[in-house]
Amino acid sequence: MITMLPERIAALSAATHALCDRLFFVQRVEGDTVIPEPMAPWVARNFGGVERVRRQTIVRVVNRFTLEGALFNPLRALRPAGVAVTDADLDSWIAGELEAVDLFARPLHDTTADLFGRIQGRFCVSASNVAKYDRWHGLVIFDEPHPLRFDRERLADYLDVALRWIAAAHSQDAHAIYPMITWNCLPRSGATIAHGHLQMSLARDMHYSRIETWRRAALHYGGAERYFSDLATVHDELDLSLPGAHDAQIFVHLTPLRNRETVVLSPVVPGDARLAERLAALLYPILRALIDDQGVRSFNMGIALPPIAAPVEHWRGMPVMTRIADRGPALSVRNDWGAMELYATGCITTDPFQIAASLRQQMAGYQ
Repeated sequence: MITMLPERIAALSAATHALCDRLFFVQRVEGDTVIPEPMAPWVARNFGGVERVRRQTIVRVVNRFTLEGALFNPLRALRPAGVAVTDADLDSWIAGELEAVDLFARPLHDTTADLFGRIQGRFCVSASNVAKYDRWHGLVIFDEPHPLRFDRERLADYLDVALRWIAAAHSQDAHAIYPMITWNCLPRSGATIAHGHLQMSLARDMHYSRIETWRRAALHYGGAERYFSDLATVHDELDLSLPGAHDAQIFVHLTPLRNRETVVLSPVVPGDARLAERLAALLYPILRALIDDQGVRSFNMGIALPPIAAPVEHWRGMPVMTRIADRGPALSVRNDWGAMELYATGCITTDPFQIAASLRQQMAGYQ
């Protein structure tokens, strides 16, 4: 349990304990409440007992180098969340959205193209984003409109088209060298259209802020190879790592941005023609386990790739960094991201140790 994190750290070997102390600030505090007698039945009914609310344990973890942090209190997951939505409800909503307005149903007719045209895959096609957030900002539009209905072959094709789009955009603009692939699944995650799609962008002069933060943190630590190796070691020794392949390091994150955040660090192989296939092999078991076994319906995924041409700054040893996180009930009107997350630090309601333990078992069925 996350509430026992200080004890878990204390039980580490001296060398790993030192790594953990160097990487993370960890603090455990108790939060006390006074419960009015008339409120006690409601508290007991919703939170499983008044004592759980009367004295609560909160764990704070901060990465000393990236300064990403999280406040963990699993009790917050039991707060009233409104009416539960079934998969039938969600499928009905998606079908209604697609029937009413599916701007991606005929992508060759109803979406803009890039200057270099479109990249065609077996199960998808690229488009230029009609309202860009960077000079080069494109889409991969899935042939299968329901965003949760994909297999490994489809995921590999989506990623292959995204990577070919990045190469095509770079061929048009030699200064655009910093690539990012993102997936917002369903509106809860930030998607404006229900029809399944990825997004790609290519930046000039500097990578996007969070990726640049991780790069600078790694340099400050003593180099990317050392930083990411030690980061993975600490997560592994704390029993937060997950099975991987292709020399990748995968773990449930101690300083997540949102619930169930899983980090995948895969080595960069120059000129790797099988990158899409390798990424799909790593990401598919995680995504399917989250969707099929843990009930995740709306999620965010970000794949940060190192620059595709020689940059000014130091990138030696930086891996391909993927982060996947749950965004909560797909049709909920209650946001999971407020002022605390925007302006202070993350507030997390799931226990990373429980997530890691269940994912290790569930991913085996999708390898």
